[in-house]
Amino acid sequence: MNMSILLERLIEKSKTKASKMLMEAKSKNMVLDEEEGGKIDLALEEELLSEVKRSLQDFTFIGEETGKSVYGSGKPIIIVDPLDGSTNAYRGYPIYSTSIAIAEEGNLNSIICGAVANIVTGDIFIGVKGFGVELNGRRVKPSNVEKISEALIAVDLNVRGKYTEHLEKVKPVIVEAKHVRFIGTDALETCFVAAGICDAFIDLRGALRLTDFAAACFMVKEAGGVVLNEWGGEFNPEFQDNIRAKYIASCNKKLANEIMVKIRGNS
Repeated sequence: MNMSILLERLIEKSKTKASKMLMEAKSKNMVLDEEEGGKIDLALEEELLSEVKRSLQDFTFIGEETGKSVYGSGKPIIIVDPLDGSTNAYRGYPIYSTSIAIAEEGNLNSIICGAVANIVTGDIFIGVKGFGVELNGRRVKPSNVEKISEALIAVDLNVRGKYTEHLEKVKPVIVEAKHVRFIGTDALETCFVAAGICDAFIDLRGALRLTDFAAACFMVKEAGGVVLNEWGGEFNPEFQDNIRAKYIASCNKKLANEIMVKIRGNS
């Protein structure tokens, strides 16, 4: 089966189903705490798994809630987060997304297609290896900003008292950046780099899971941007169980290098 066609079907189904389930909960005046919200996440993943089973006999399914399931040969690998920014969704903070990637092997560079949808607006980022990235059917690419002082930089600041080292590292970048943002859905905000909506995204907490970043980081690279690990090397993690990643997504190498200099100088 053509994997890009499967991806498009899955992302549309996930976006539509998530929106419907959240609206139903709201119409019942249901307050979504983590337990109730987790039930929605799980139901969405199970729905997507059923959809994949209707199309493929051999595959691996990796979901944020359901974990890893292997069928037949285990290839391709389908990585799913149907509700990224779940706290936003549960609280009614109007920005959250759904993220899906399909890979041939067990590392980021083997991803062949990925998609992230803004559930609130309906916008869909979709990338296919060798064919670039589109936003709502229009080809996009990263910006050409090369200096922190001219950049709009997104930084995950959700530290919850556990990642003070992260704040110290990114402080010089935050102070110098022209604009700073944090919206609470890292998959979507990373995609903003691919489309030139923001110039860089930084998360050095070591909290993000594969399901959070796989599709979005693939699209930054596919669109012509760069993604670095915490040491400044290429970000190409293996799909290990319980992976927690740190990365910097940037519109270009020059801006990424300047960010790394600032961070290393404060380490």
